[in-house]
Amino acid sequence: MKKRSMGDVRSGELRGIEQPMSAQERDLLRRGYALFEHFREQLSEEHEEMRQARAMRRLRQDERSETSPTLTTLGSCVDNVVADQIDNMPQAVMIPEREETMESAEEMTDVVGFVLYHAGWPGKYQRIMEDAVVTGTGVAQVFWDDDAEDGKGMANVLCWHPEDFYPDPMYEDILDGRACFKATHTTVGWVEAHYPAVKGFVAGDEYAMRDEQAALEAPGGDSKVTLLEFWYKRFDPVTRKNVVHMAQLAGGALLCSTETGFGFDMEEGEYAQGVYAHGLYPFVLYRYRDVWRRPFGSGLIHDYRQTQNAIDRYAKYIDDNARESSVQRHFIRRGSGVNAEDVADMSRSVIEWDGSDIREVLQTVQTQPLNSQVYQMMQYMADAMKQDCGQNQFARGEGGLNVTAGTAINALQQAGSKIARWHTERFKDAFREMVEMILWVLSEYMEPGRKLRIVGGSMQDKLIELAAFSDQARGAMRPAYTVRVQVQRSNPDEIAKDNEFLLQAMKICAEAGTPLPAADVIRLMQGQRIKDSVLRVIERAQETGGNAQRQEP
Repeated sequence: MKKRSMGDVRSGELRGIEQPMSAQERDLLRRGYALFEHFREQLSEEHEEMRQARAMRRLRQDERSETSPTLTTLGSCVDNVVADQIDNMPQAVMIPEREETMESAEEMTDVVGFVLYHAGWPGKYQRIMEDAVVTGTGVAQVFWDDDAEDGKGMANVLCWHPEDFYPDPMYEDILDGRACFKATHTTVGWVEAHYPAVKGFVAGDEYAMRDEQAALEAPGGDSKVTLLEFWYKRFDPVTRKNVVHMAQLAGGALLCSTETGFGFDMEEGEYAQGVYAHGLYPFVLYRYRDVWRRPFGSGLIHDYRQTQNAIDRYAKYIDDNARESSVQRHFIRRGSGVNAEDVADMSRSVIEWDGSDIREVLQTVQTQPLNSQVYQMMQYMADAMKQDCGQNQFARGEGGLNVTAGTAINALQQAGSKIARWHTERFKDAFREMVEMILWVLSEYMEPGRKLRIVGGSMQDKLIELAAFSDQARGAMRPAYTVRVQVQRSNPDEIAKDNEFLLQAMKICAEAGTPLPAADVIRLMQGQRIKDSVLRVIERAQETGGNAQRQEP
């Protein structure tokens, strides 16, 4: 999609002039801003909780002590939970529905891996996981990027912070909502530079003056503005399906609309079936924990915010007591003949005075130490937080808990990994939804006959022609592909178990007189595999007697 150039117009000539657009476009602009204002107001509590969670993540919570250091117990738990999910980062493996689609499924596995690699998925997945653990929700957007692959275009994945995402607050599932908004905080000058047709019609808005944006200043005397990407549905009574369109709004002006063609240089009716034929909003939410009837989830910091505040309070009590205990207070009776300045001067080792017993006129008092229950309570709450969130000492790779028996250690490790596995399954469902959306976008926008040079699962450089997409027509989509999406974890322990299974299979074949070719074993260890792929290698070795090497494609 390319923006239509309408030339440069001096802003002074447009002051007081209403932006030229049709009645339909003007109604779209009004509806977009009305919905956004409603969504923003209804989601303000969730977004504020997200900002507070971010502040606690940066050790800037409200109950922070001015003197004692803030303990990082909750922050370390967040780090370990995110690390667990990075270890369990899912990978897409296409499982064919029929034997004849086996080769196509393997190729699509390589293609999806190609898309995610060029999208920088490992880094984005880490950001999404941190957003999910801290704020409760990570947001991923699947879209067709016209500029990718040297202008040839390719499916892409974008990570977006949930504080700048506004789904319909009425629905738990964002796909049921009336619309959703993606906000970008920028300046009027930037918008006018990228959309010259609206120069002079864009003004700074109130949304750029609120929340964390209020303290930021626009460079060079420019004005701040919020650019809104407005995704909404239209129901098509003919096909009985929803059609998803997109419009961009900024500073009270309409920048572009796929429904009317405003701002785009495109053929008439090109987006009659919406931006994407799957009819879904191109966003996938990775929720740490669902919240009933709310689109956003809750995170680890939501669960343990009060516990961390209590730990910080106990740390403050200990710090205050340590500071007070380090200072001795001297009480001197007036007229006793003792010079108070001499007593306060710690450099003087001898002080003279007229009298008999100094204890009659001078008393030194030191603050009593705190009750040991304060420290014990602080330590107990820190340990309880680690245990409850699945990050006990053994799950974190630490020693301790006075446990030496191997079975007890294994039980504690399993207790810690149970919660991590539960959240992994939740994130796998979101990842599966995202992969299916990638397949839909590829099937819709990939040109027939186009070939991709990629490195396959067996680490071979090869050309793949997506011939399966050549019979696709926009608006007449069949299911994205005749495969099911199976999510495979990249956990190092799982990889080690898979390799052990492969080595055992190789040993069994060697003892049976049909050794597996070394090249095939190495390829299986390098790439993503399932038991069926191992069985195919064994069957091929039996057919060739174990002597012939696999032929290169």
